[in-house]
This record gives sequence, C-alpha cells and structure tokens, in this order.
Amino acid sequence: MNEILHANVFFIIASVATVIFSIIVALVLFQVFKIVQSLRRIIERIEAASEQVADDVAHARSLLYNGGMIAKVMGFMAGTKRKVRHSRSKD
Repeated sequence: MNEILHANVFFIIASVATVIFSIIVALVLFQVFKIVQSLRRIIERIEAASEQVADDVAHARSLLYNGGMIAKVMGFMAGTKRKVRHSRSKD
C-alpha cells in the first residue's frame, strides 16, 4: 500500500472515532443536564419550605413577645412547677 492510502485509512478511522466520542459526550452531558434540573427543583422546594419555617418562627416569636406569654414559656423551660395542694380527708 502506498502512503496516501495509509493516510486515508487513518483519517477515516480517526473521523469515525471522533463522531462516536462526540455522541457519547453528548449523551453524558444530556444526563448531567437532567440531573442539574432535578437538583434545581429540589433546591427551590427547600428554599420555599425554609421561608415558610422562618415566617412561622417569626409569627411564634411575635405571639410570645406581644402576647405576654414569654414569662410562661420561660417558666416552662426553666422547669418551675406549681405547688399542688392536696386536701386530706379526715376519716
């Protein structure tokens, strides 16, 4: 075989390999794109839920401070208990 035929065979094989490699890379990138979209949707849901939790905490805080219940809550957290009077019956 002459040198030109060797070069033509090499370029044909290299071209086929490049096309196959490009198709494989495109498929991998498509899968990565789908994964990124799923992650984006999950992150948006987490952000929405965290905003709702922050609003709930802010509302509970305003109820505690404005409603005068802070002393009751602090007493509950401190573990103070009221004394219960038991009446003893005289038999």
